[in-house]
Amino acid sequence: MYARSAGMEKASETALRVIIAGAPASGKGSQAAEIVKRHNLVHLSTGDILRKAAADGTVVGDKATAFMNRGELVPDALMCSIVQSRIQQKDCLTKGWLLDGYPRTKFQADYLAKNGILADVFLLLQVPEEVLVDR
Repeated sequence: MYARSAGMEKASETALRVIIAGAPASGKGSQAAEIVKRHNLVHLSTGDILRKAAADGTVVGDKATAFMNRGELVPDALMCSIVQSRIQQKDCLTKGWLLDGYPRTKFQADYLAKNGILADVFLLLQVPEEVLVDR
């Protein structure tokens, strides 16, 4: 269970929280899709989250869009804020979630831990480098 701030909805005690990580071409997307389907989780990819925040015209979405339009990475602190906001939405609290390829940096992982956002399962897909290159 993760920490709750004032006004935050109560998370379901049974909502599964999963993080999946691995190198590009390791199969994260394929495995994530199967896990999401099997466990009826909300699939959270940072790209989708950023596009939604930008489309919704939120303050953080507008800030992220400015970085993306310049071809820059969205700074960790801003990305963390966007992900935390998404995880606190009702569908994630009731159904559970799968973070696909996030956290990507130590800062992001530390942010999750410091804010009590804990996964029940962490899957690291390890694929031999020669297989990744072939893919």
